[in-house]
Amino acid sequence: MKKIGYLIFSFGIFFLSFISVQASVNTYTRTDSDYLVPDYIDVTGSNRDNVLSTPAVDASEKVYDFADLLTDSEEKKIYNQVIEYIDKTDLDLAIVTVSDYDKAICNGDCTRTYADDFYDYNEFGIGSRHSGVLFLVDMKTRTIYMTTTGDAMDMYSDYRIEQIMDAIYQEFSNQNYYTGITKFMTILENYDTIGVANSKDSHYEISNDGRIVRDIPWLILIGGPLLITGIVMAIMISKNKLVRVATSSREYLDKKTLETNVVRDRFVHTHTSKTPIYHSSGSSGGGGHSGSSGVSHGGGGHRF
Repeated sequence: MKKIGYLIFSFGIFFLSFISVQASVNTYTRTDSDYLVPDYIDVTGSNRDNVLSTPAVDASEKVYDFADLLTDSEEKKIYNQVIEYIDKTDLDLAIVTVSDYDKAICNGDCTRTYADDFYDYNEFGIGSRHSGVLFLVDMKTRTIYMTTTGDAMDMYSDYRIEQIMDAIYQEFSNQNYYTGITKFMTILENYDTIGVANSKDSHYEISNDGRIVRDIPWLILIGGPLLITGIVMAIMISKNKLVRVATSSREYLDKKTLETNVVRDRFVHTHTSKTPIYHSSGSSGGGGHSGSSGVSHGGGGHRF
C-alpha cells in the first residue's frame, strides 16, 4: 500500500510540473453599506451600479490577471517592472486583463468604461491629481486600452497613445501577452524621458524594442551632405583653389579716356513695422472624457 501511495504521489508531482500555475486575483465584496471606494469618490444613483460591478482590489498588487493570460513568473516580472516605472516617473500604473464583465454598466464603449471604473473605484493614483495609467487587455472585445489620469494625461497625449497602441497591438494578435505588456511599459517609461507631450512628438517614432528615436527624414539624410559639399566647394573656389582666374579686363581699358562718375546715396530716414509671431505651446494631454465617477480621463485603444 505504501508503494502504491508513493507511486500516486510521484505521478501527481510529475503531472503538476507540466501545468502552468496561474496566480489568483484577490478581490473584496462591495456592498451598499461599504462601497470600498476612495474618499474623493461620491457614490450616487447614477454610478452605484458601476461601483458594485467593479472588482474591489488591493491597489498595491498592481497586476490583476482575471483572464489568466500570464504565468506566476510573468506576473512577478511585470510587477517588478511596474514598480520601477512608478519609482522613475512618479505616476501610478496598473495592469489588468479581463475576459468577462457586466455589459449593463457600459455607456457605448465597454472597454473604456471598465478601465476608467477600475482605476477610479480602487485606490490608484499618486498625488492630489491621482495621476497614473491603467492598461487593460479586454479579451471579451479583443481590445487593448490605456486610460490616463492627472499628470499622465499631460505625458501621454492622443498622438502618443495612438503611437503606443500601433506599436504593440500585433503582439496581442499573436497571443504574445507577456511580451506585449512589457513592451507597453518600456514605451511608457521611454516617453517619460523626453518629457511631456509637445508639438515635436511627430519627429519621433517607436523602435521595435520600445525606444523613442528621432525620425530623420530622407531629405535631410540626402540633402545635408550635398549642402555641405556645395558650401565647401564654394569656399575653395572663392579662395582660388580650384579655378584659375582669367586675365583682368582692366588690362584692356584705355586709362587716359576713362571717366568715373561717383554717385552717393544720402540716408534720409527709416521706418520699421513690427508683426507679432505667436508660438504654439504644444499639444494637450490625451483625450478628455469623464468616467462614471466624474473623474477626468484621457485614453485610447486598439482592437487585436
